[in-house]
Amino acid sequence: MNTITLPASTIKRLEKLSADTRRTPESIVKQAVKEKLEYEEWVLQQIEAGLDDVQTRRVVSHEELLNRLAKARHERKHKKAA
Repeated sequence: MNTITLPASTIKRLEKLSADTRRTPESIVKQAVKEKLEYEEWVLQQIEAGLDDVQTRRVVSHEELLNRLAKARHERKHKKAA
């Protein structure tokens, strides 16, 4: 078994949550670590995908984005009016 050290305030919160939810502190920590790891892995994947988009020039400038948004708003406004 691996061991980690947590601040006393975190242990108290964990104990309260454990009592309130009738789950073991271990199950709460396992779930929290699993979810955090999944999130961090997802973030890294998104960063890599963004960097890949930049390298392959699948990006638009800020100005181009604003132009596209303005055009879309204009088209939507005229669709509603028709």
